[in-house]
Parts: sequence; structure tokens; C-alpha cells
Amino acid sequence: MVEENKTENVEEPTVKFAEDGKEHKVNEMPNNAKELYLLWQEEKQNRDNFIINANKSIDKLNRILSSYESDMKNILEPADEPKIEVSK
Repeated sequence: MVEENKTENVEEPTVKFAEDGKEHKVNEMPNNAKELYLLWQEEKQNRDNFIINANKSIDKLNRILSSYESDMKNILEPADEPKIEVSK
């Protein structure tokens, strides 16, 4: 798996394929590896955006389901209405 090094000390982007693997400076890569790196970055961003949007959708769906459950419960298990006494 490709991991992008994001340490603040390193201004130049690097790539390593394992936690303890060799670091490769993007600027020193051959052009075909740089092209793949750019594609990798783009797809990684697409994946991250997909996850963010999926989590938002899941949250929205959970809220809708909760609302439906609450409405069904109110229909099927209505709260006892207070009895109003009429004086004669």
C-alpha cells in the first residue's frame, strides 16, 4: 500500500510502501512513476470524499429511520390522553 509521508519537517512529498519502507522523493521519481503518483493522489481524494459523503448519507438515513420509528410508535402505542372531567 502506498503511504504518503506527511511530516511537517519534509517539505518535499515522498512515498513509501510500508511503515518501515524506503522513502522515495516524488521529485526524483521517473516521469511514469510521477504520473502514477498523481493518479494515486486523485483516486485517494476521490475515496476520501466518497467516505465523507457516505458517512453523511448514513447519518441522514439514521435520522430519517428514527423519525419513522417515533411516528410508528406514536400510532401503535399512543400515550394515554389525559381525561377531561366535565362538571354538571
